Order: sequence, then C-alpha cells, then structure tokens
Amino acid sequence: MCIIQNMLRYYTKQITNVDPLKPKMMKLAYTGKITFNINGTTIHFALIVPLNKNLTKLNAISDERHYIFIKTYDQLCLLVID
Repeated sequence: MCIIQNMLRYYTKQITNVDPLKPKMMKLAYTGKITFNINGTTIHFALIVPLNKNLTKLNAISDERHYIFIKTYDQLCLLVID
C-alpha cells in the first residue's frame, strides 16, 4: 500500500495548470468500511448515483446536481477504484 500511495503522490504532483483546491484524484470503494481504510469515499456517493428505495432502477439526477458534479470534478485526472 505504501508503494501505491507514493506513486499516487508523485503522479498528482506532476499535473500542472490546475486549481489546487479541486480534486485531481479520487479513491473509491464499494462499501463504507473499505473507504475508511483507504481514506476515500463510496462509488455511489462520489459519482452521485441516485437509487430509488427498491434499488431496482436508477433515477435521473437534477440539472443542478449535474452542474455541481461537473464543476467539482472538471480537473479530475486519476480515479482509483478498490
């Protein structure tokens, strides 16, 4: 795990011409327990995947949430899924 973290730090430092306050890398996992261990977030929360209560189909996201998502992650360069 230490080697992977060092590689990610090196890679993100090499990215230029970006806003330092916007995320350039995201660490995602399926469950909350794993996200805690990798210091990341769940896939559904990060990618704004809205599910209905029956968990049978996807619901559309609103235009406002879509705009916020695009503005937040427009400089995302690396996505790590555990």
